[in-house]
Amino acid sequence: MRSLGIYCFIFLYFISIINRSLCLENITSERDLLIYLLDTRRYDSSMRPDTDTGNATQVQVDLVLNSIGPVNDMDMEISASVYLRQQWRDTRLAHNVFNRSIVISYKHLDELWVPDLFFPQSKTERRHVLTTPNILIRLETDGSILYSQRLSVTLQCFMELQNFPLDHQKCAIEMESYSYSTDQLYFIWSLDRGSLNVQDNAFIPDFTILGVTSSDCTATYATGSFTCLKAEVTLKREIGFYITQTYIPSILIVILSWASFWIDHEAVPARISVGLLTVLTITTQSSGARSQLPRVPYIKSIDVWMAVCLVFVFGAYMEYAVVTVLSRRHRKAAEKTSKSEVSLNDVVINNGTSCTSCNSSSADAIPHPGRRVDKRSRIIFPLSFLIFNLVYWIYYIHGPK
Repeated sequence: MRSLGIYCFIFLYFISIINRSLCLENITSERDLLIYLLDTRRYDSSMRPDTDTGNATQVQVDLVLNSIGPVNDMDMEISASVYLRQQWRDTRLAHNVFNRSIVISYKHLDELWVPDLFFPQSKTERRHVLTTPNILIRLETDGSILYSQRLSVTLQCFMELQNFPLDHQKCAIEMESYSYSTDQLYFIWSLDRGSLNVQDNAFIPDFTILGVTSSDCTATYATGSFTCLKAEVTLKREIGFYITQTYIPSILIVILSWASFWIDHEAVPARISVGLLTVLTITTQSSGARSQLPRVPYIKSIDVWMAVCLVFVFGAYMEYAVVTVLSRRHRKAAEKTSKSEVSLNDVVINNGTSCTSCNSSSADAIPHPGRRVDKRSRIIFPLSFLIFNLVYWIYYIHGPK
């Protein structure tokens, strides 16, 4: 009885092969072939390839970065337009009718099994549909399927802004399977084509692309371990914009604050106006520079620069306060000296010079401490700012990235 069952199974198996061969022999067009291959009675698009064998389905992936940017520092986002290609083998779609590949219309996409690849870091994504959906599906005779699509994605990019705007950033593009664990499906970078490429015309206004790297990874969640691929883009920020918009204006403001050292200390309105103007201007500029960046718990390079510039400007303003105090003390000391001397207005000495004139000349000969402070400030402030610039640029340009 058992032998009869085996014979029946073998008979039915050969009948199915003969029936398949006869059906394939009657196919003369690609349309008929697709109708036959995608017939729901023999092909279930909800089942992955190799389910019957128990092996994990291998999917080769390659990524072409068509364009990158813009980069949003405030939200820590990066946008990219990519060509995403996936290739796998589905033996259920193998045929020998035509000795060439067949391009399948995107309208049959729902009838095919495709990997459930997604971008876990994406905030928004869309498939380009003009003038038709940008999708390519190509079927080879051995059942291999190439699935290519053009996508635009906005991804989360966690940035380290300690060296901003002299910083380098690394933004990762990760791709995972959403529902198939590693024992059911796994991704590998493409072996036939370049796994990760950047178009020559890819351009970011504020950054230079230093390079891209690809690697494998495994994402582990409470529901299991899932296959993962990672592409990492290394970016270098272009400092030209910040040189013209932040650094040069702040340097000029600091230099302008030094103009008060050459203004006579008795010109109170002029020196106060210069001091207040520079302090308010550098404060406003500092607030504007910080408004373009997210709130982070560490000090950034631009924070150090603006803080030191504010210290120099405020120091120049406070220098006038010191000069004013010293001038007041000098004036009081001169008045006390004049009162302590004996007035000899009516006495004429030698060539007729009165003692009052002598006392006046003696008082004027006393060095004015406020002027000494101004003269020293003309050297100390520029020299200190120059030293700060040397230390700042050497550290942040050649220091750790």
